[in-house]
Amino acid sequence: MTINKPKMRLVRSLLAVAIAIALPATLALAQYDETALNDAGEQAVATVIADTQETALPAAAQESQSVVAQLGDSLQSGAQRTVSEGRDIWHSVVTPAAQRFVTAVPVFLKALVFLIAFWIAGSILGASVRKLLDLTKVDDRAVRDWGLEDVLKRQDGSLRSLSRIVGGLIKGLLVLFGFVAFFNALNLSMVAGPLQGVLDKIVGIVPDLLKAAAILFVYWAVAAVVKAGIVRLLGLIKFDDRFGKHLNSTDAATKPSTLIGRLLFYVILLFGIPPFLAALGQEALVAPLQTMLSKLLSFLPNIFAAAIIVIIGRVVSTIVREVVVNLLAAAGADKGAEKIGLGKILGDNKPSVIVSKIAYFFILIPIIVAAVDSLGIKVISEPLKATLEKVMAAIPALLVAAVIVVIGVIVAKVVRSLVETFLSGVGVDALPEKIGLDFLKAKQGQLPLSGVIGAAVSVIIILITAQQATASLQFNQLAELIRKLVEYLPALVVGLLILLAALSLGKYVGNLVSRALGDNPNARTLATVARGAVSLLGISMALEQLGVGETVVLVVVATLLGGTALALGLAFGLGGTERARQAIDSWKK
Repeated sequence: MTINKPKMRLVRSLLAVAIAIALPATLALAQYDETALNDAGEQAVATVIADTQETALPAAAQESQSVVAQLGDSLQSGAQRTVSEGRDIWHSVVTPAAQRFVTAVPVFLKALVFLIAFWIAGSILGASVRKLLDLTKVDDRAVRDWGLEDVLKRQDGSLRSLSRIVGGLIKGLLVLFGFVAFFNALNLSMVAGPLQGVLDKIVGIVPDLLKAAAILFVYWAVAAVVKAGIVRLLGLIKFDDRFGKHLNSTDAATKPSTLIGRLLFYVILLFGIPPFLAALGQEALVAPLQTMLSKLLSFLPNIFAAAIIVIIGRVVSTIVREVVVNLLAAAGADKGAEKIGLGKILGDNKPSVIVSKIAYFFILIPIIVAAVDSLGIKVISEPLKATLEKVMAAIPALLVAAVIVVIGVIVAKVVRSLVETFLSGVGVDALPEKIGLDFLKAKQGQLPLSGVIGAAVSVIIILITAQQATASLQFNQLAELIRKLVEYLPALVVGLLILLAALSLGKYVGNLVSRALGDNPNARTLATVARGAVSLLGISMALEQLGVGETVVLVVVATLLGGTALALGLAFGLGGTERARQAIDSWKK
């Protein structure tokens, strides 16, 4: 970098001025700190200052004036150049920008008009569609028929309006068109491009979507017309009144005509799904669905046949049930059952109702077998048919067993009544008091002895009939168990009679011994021993009659007798010596 001579001189002059100004100040400051400066130094400094003032200051002033003049020239030329450059920038940047802004305002207004126009059109068209759907109630019917209640349900339980959803979709689509037109009008292709791609896809599927919607609407309309026609036709022939009572359906939603109409509605709507999917281009789903529907269509006759068989069988069995219950009630079966004592056993169930239900199931079970067989599904029909056939085969045995039990109960009731009447007439109820068995005497509210014997006889008869009933049902183990119990009953009765006789005889012998000894102080003891001995003998005989081993009986009796003798001996030896001497003395006298 080169420095011209005027500038060099200016620098030297400025340095000299700086030294001339700074040196006195430095010396003045040094006076406060350095007071030992000698005179020679002061004179040298004064000489330098004088020389500087005489030679440097005029030269510096001249140089400063020259520099200031040059600086003014430079500033003037720079200002002129700046103004020129600003004018150029104004003409090259600001003016074109303003011109472009003025030119873009109509374009922006045009784009904004497009957006507002599409928004207004979308609002009007969406509101029109919503109003049309609300007036025709098509949306409510679609929600009800297609089962969209759960999909449209809000958290508070209310339903969203399908018409509002459709109107909102139409409005949103037109607003999307408006945004594309808005950005295209502004030449913003980077923003309009993706939106245009989305819009092209939507527009591309709109024809298919409209076609699919039209197909679904046609099937829906046909299904609705068929449903309404079937329901009205069945209502004209009073199908619900004639068959509803047999099917136990009184609610409007479960009436037979409503159920049939709804079934046909969904069947027709189901057949509209393949063309609906085909219109949407979902060919991969159409083929298996058509195969399934063809199989279902080929199977529908079997389903209808089975349904007709079940309905007819249900109606016939219900009619038979009503006929049987009315016939038995008119014949006096319920009153007869009350007379023979079956009313307490059956409770609220009347015999006529029970028999009518049995007849109902007898008719219904073969009909169910025929209905299952008509389906032609061997995997289901054959096991179910075999099970129902086994049930049908077991029904005669069940009937026989039921008849045996009913007859046994009736016979037991009659025999019990006869036995109670006979025994009460011959004075059996007073027998326990006469033979000394007071514990058998009936207390207040208890059965007398005749009632107990009558109940025992009725139980024996019922056990015998139960054994026959279980044998008819081929419950061999249970029948054998009941048979052994019945065979054991005679031994039980005889053993019980022996025990009661022994107790009565023991009491009689005890009283006899007590009366024979009179005032003898040992009379009571001897009477008790005699009564106990007879009772023990009777117990041993009763146990032997009951089949208890003879050795066990002998051991028990010997143990009881030995224990009694040992107790008497110990009592006599430990505390009865004085009494024994007195007794012996009295016997000697």
